[in-house]
Amino acid sequence: MSLMHFLRKQPEEPAPVERHELRQYRYLLRTAPPEALDALHLDALLVLDPAVRAIILRTAQERLQTGRDLTVDDIHRLARLMTVAEIRTPGVLVSGLVDIAHERLARAVLRQAAQTDLLDGYDTWDGMDPDLATSARRLSPPPEQLRRGA
Repeated sequence: MSLMHFLRKQPEEPAPVERHELRQYRYLLRTAPPEALDALHLDALLVLDPAVRAIILRTAQERLQTGRDLTVDDIHRLARLMTVAEIRTPGVLVSGLVDIAHERLARAVLRQAAQTDLLDGYDTWDGMDPDLATSARRLSPPPEQLRRGA
């Protein structure tokens, strides 16, 4: 082999294309208020079959090292766990889901979100995940609530 062979830039693998509904779900995870995400996750978990909920629960328990006492019927607590985890560390839960569970969860959440204005900024979103400090602030009450003792 010649030296030129090694000096040539190897073609890069194209980045995988994110499916539209998964990208919309990721947008919601990054931009929607925590209370709205809780409600969306709760509604989605209510319509998902127990087998899919079990996959989500098992993934949450493995990836987050918490929620060991939860069952597939603890829908309210699982919804909150999902919201807090994804806000604190973007992608921590959904990146561990098998494709079928991720897709079904995303579709169920988006069915509910379509009835709100939560997707209004999606068309201009750059797809970037926030840094961890920005994400964590979404879980904190606004300073005016802290001063009032609310």
